[in-house]
Amino acid sequence: MESIAPILSSAILGSSTSNTGGQQQNTFQMQEGQIVNALVGETKSADTFILNIGENRLLAKADSVTLSPGQSLQLQVTATKPQLELKIIAAPLQQYLGKALTFLAQNLDLSPLIQILQESTSLGMGNLSDASAKTLESFFAQQQRPLAGNEGGEVLRRMLEGIGLQTEAQLSQGLKNAEAGSLINSLKSALLEIVQQDLGSETLKEAGKTLLSTIESFQLSQLRLDHDKTLILPLPFAFLDQGYLLIDNKQEQGSEAHEEARQMHFSLHLALTGLGNLHIDFLQTEGGLWMRFNCDSQEKAEFVAQFSDELKEQLADLPLQGISFAGTANPPGADLVRMLVPAGQFLLNTKV
Repeated sequence: MESIAPILSSAILGSSTSNTGGQQQNTFQMQEGQIVNALVGETKSADTFILNIGENRLLAKADSVTLSPGQSLQLQVTATKPQLELKIIAAPLQQYLGKALTFLAQNLDLSPLIQILQESTSLGMGNLSDASAKTLESFFAQQQRPLAGNEGGEVLRRMLEGIGLQTEAQLSQGLKNAEAGSLINSLKSALLEIVQQDLGSETLKEAGKTLLSTIESFQLSQLRLDHDKTLILPLPFAFLDQGYLLIDNKQEQGSEAHEEARQMHFSLHLALTGLGNLHIDFLQTEGGLWMRFNCDSQEKAEFVAQFSDELKEQLADLPLQGISFAGTANPPGADLVRMLVPAGQFLLNTKV
């Protein structure tokens, strides 16, 4: 993300559709903590510009950020008295679509970052805001928690909700105080604080940048995949070298006379130390579940197949209709790039 800086409002210019000029009363009726969308209308000088917020125009001043006409912003109201004060909290994620997805192969393992904080007596959690410190501690504790019994799904749900994958999408809806609070307490928000503030450690900042870039890579992937067709969710477990879940949102919805034709298709794309690349396809219908395990070699596929009876016992409550094994799996990152970049297109423009 771009660095952020406070924006101090200097005058309300009035409605962009009105013919009246001069200063007016604050017609925005903003509340502290409210999040709004803005469009940079024009620049008056290097640090002064006009913001269009709805039908209103606001003359604003910023000391440490460069803005361009036509740029979209999400702003949070930090004060309303004695004057309106706004802070840039995000730029639309779409502007990063043209950049290479270089962090697809990274996992959201907080261990290196937490280790840096714990080993440095000059840093520690005390230099972070209470919200960020609690977020990091909670997320790290969930990563270290064994996934036993039926708890795994609930742990994954809480972790996914806490990452901040929907930050830009939710901000674009103009959230207010209570709703914005969940975003402020997200893992992405905590990492932004580490990256943007001077905590006295470049090593810590680089660890934060890596994790933040990994989150943004998954957000970019979701934008390119089209949420209505395919949903991608990172699997932020420390025991995985890489991992994500793909859910096919194009579920077959038959007529009322063919309700039994409904199907759900999803797949796990994993990389594990020792076992290597593993691609597991699931097809669930009214009749039961079909599974296909694809390892990165035939030898590994034969090894995994030895545990098929144990797997069937674990899935006793869900009829397993069929299971197969193959040895042609690709790395998770490579599979995703193939989906993101259609045949004949390229991630990078190499033309000079």
